[in-house]
Amino acid sequence: MRLEHLTQKEEDHWRAEFAQQNWIFGALALSVTLPEFAGGTPALRTMHFGYYLQPLHLNADDREDLPRKLLFALAHRKPPLDFLELSGAGVRIPHCFPKGTTLDKVLRITLQELKRIPLRDPGELRAARSEQE
Repeated sequence: MRLEHLTQKEEDHWRAEFAQQNWIFGALALSVTLPEFAGGTPALRTMHFGYYLQPLHLNADDREDLPRKLLFALAHRKPPLDFLELSGAGVRIPHCFPKGTTLDKVLRITLQELKRIPLRDPGELRAARSEQE
């Protein structure tokens, strides 16, 4: 397995792509204070833990069901993307993948599957988008 990180430009690109589907995309990082072994002084570091997706739909049923439906669809693909995790109200995408899989490929497939999942009341989504514009 190898670790992957997106550049800021790539993150912004995917954030915009998922925002069109009314989902939040972001990086998961943890700020930690670690003592430096040589001098013993604490140093602030950031640990990267992957990425997350969370729906922003107005219908509560969609908000709760969409992450589960998305993971079900991704896990039943050929080949399956069964390493994503349900986390609270969203999906966690790890920063390391099996051989032959890249972060870009995972995000592209995830976006395709997301577009196929029907919403309970698509009219609510259209109304919310027209109000924002």
